[in-house]
Amino acid sequence: MIPFHNPELDAINVLEVDLDPEVVNRVKPHLEQCRNSAEFHVAHPPWHSDIAWISPNTLAMFRFYRQVFDDLRVAQAVRPLLDLQIAPRLYSGFLVRRSHCSAPSFHEDWIDTLQQAFTLITPVQLGDPSAGLLYKKADGSEGRYSYRIGKGVIFGDQFVHSTEPGTCDPPVVLLSFTFGTDKMDYWDRIARTGASQGNLVRRPDGSFLCRDFDA
Repeated sequence: MIPFHNPELDAINVLEVDLDPEVVNRVKPHLEQCRNSAEFHVAHPPWHSDIAWISPNTLAMFRFYRQVFDDLRVAQAVRPLLDLQIAPRLYSGFLVRRSHCSAPSFHEDWIDTLQQAFTLITPVQLGDPSAGLLYKKADGSEGRYSYRIGKGVIFGDQFVHSTEPGTCDPPVVLLSFTFGTDKMDYWDRIARTGASQGNLVRRPDGSFLCRDFDA
């Protein structure tokens, strides 16, 4: 699949979409609920930050996030790029919370998936001051994307990005979804990232990978 270029961000395989803030706000209660609930799994990636990934740890909670995903119509913008059997598949949904970051940790979410997997990020709570997303432009220089309520950023293969360094109080909280094709032909490529994003991940064929059981 040929990479697409976003002229506004001057970067490949990334686009901005409009989202309904009222639907996004459905996840706000989870910011407190996750602290003492077995319904959520919390992970801390080894970055220069206190970033936390908060993801569903039960099928019931996964269904909640899938409904939010469906109601936001997240996949519509990239559906023409996907090789589908029936419909786009949600792999995981989670909250991302951070209050400080001391240095960038540039990375790619997806590598060589042939544009069959994507990440969406949209703000639930903007920190003060607001932290953004650093990314690499098409020419290799550094750009900055500012999160905005009612907007989301979707990106696929080869989009190099990082949390922006800084400190904010209250913390910035983002809603994120990983999603893409419903064909298992691409799972080996997608699993390099997708299989480790949370404790409960849905594969393209609709079956679930639970790391507690599969480890």
